[in-house]
Amino acid sequence: MITSEDKKFLELLDQSEPKALCLRAQISALFAKKGKLLIQHTNDWHKEYNCSKIGCIRNEMQIPSGHRREICYGICAEQWCLALAARDGISLEGSTLYVTKHPCRICASMIAIVGVKRVVYQEGYPVAMANFDIFKAKKIKVEIGPNTKYKDPKAIKAHSI
Repeated sequence: MITSEDKKFLELLDQSEPKALCLRAQISALFAKKGKLLIQHTNDWHKEYNCSKIGCIRNEMQIPSGHRREICYGICAEQWCLALAARDGISLEGSTLYVTKHPCRICASMIAIVGVKRVVYQEGYPVAMANFDIFKAKKIKVEIGPNTKYKDPKAIKAHSI
């Protein structure tokens, strides 16, 4: 059940989503626990590999969503959060992940490892693998949250990176 606290965090997502630097999709993620924001980020590239200058290699090669992630300079919003939390010594165990798109399989695996208890997302992932549901296997509660008044209609995209 989506609470008023959930809506507060979803508003933060919708406000930060347009700030994502990725040329392919705009996604925002944050982890929260007991009403406190732990870490937040969008999907972006390493500063050393600015895709706005070098172009999106996956777009140029017409690679579909969810494929050939290994050639991409972009990092998923969830992966940024996980990496920054690890760097800064922030435990995500028992937290809730709020994210504008359902996590991809790789992110879902990493999220399950850190002990997240709940995932709230706004849009589905179009290349879902029905036979691989790590959230179900790990008993992580998954809920669909609403877009908020801050959702930028231009940020809503039908694919993930």
